[in-house]
Amino acid sequence: MRILLALGGTALLRPGERASTPNQPRNIETAAKAIAELSDHHELIVTHGNGPQVGHALEVALRNALPDRDVVSVLTQVVVAGDDPAFEPRAIAEIRSIRALVTAGALVICAGGSTTPVAMDGLGTLYGVEATVDEGLTAALLARRLDADLLLMLTDADFLQAAPKVEAGRRFAEATGRRAAISTLGNAARAVRSEAGTQISAATAVGPAHP
Repeated sequence: MRILLALGGTALLRPGERASTPNQPRNIETAAKAIAELSDHHELIVTHGNGPQVGHALEVALRNALPDRDVVSVLTQVVVAGDDPAFEPRAIAEIRSIRALVTAGALVICAGGSTTPVAMDGLGTLYGVEATVDEGLTAALLARRLDADLLLMLTDADFLQAAPKVEAGRRFAEATGRRAAISTLGNAARAVRSEAGTQISAATAVGPAHP
């Protein structure tokens, strides 16, 4: 199964922590272990909602957890419409490169918290825009473009029913007819098996939440 695994900003916090400061300790090693275990059975693409320092630490931890795998981080530019006040993601500029890396067997980390939004003028030229792009909608778009079988959004227990993540999952499910799930890092494997978290499908819109 090909899984787009989106680590929300709160997913990498240690139990009991809250993201009150940008330099708070992160649960990188635990996340890397969970991702490595999933990668034994599934094809993964990873996104995260943190800054570049956290993304770099995650790559290092994944390289240590998966010494025989290529782990590659891709600085990702999300294309938005310049005249859209909501700046919803429309395309991923590096999608062909990401797809090629995934096809070659690499575990790709992309569309992280340092994602750069760009727009396109009438001549097809990209230019930077000052905007904040929703990480959940970006993950849903990336999952569609990469033909993922499952969009798995990981967060902490307080955010399992967070409206933006539910909306991102609903859009992916309705566009593809496939499943999305919102769960905690510790229950990631169970969420893949539909045994935990909030399960979202085109047929049910939002399934029951499990502990």
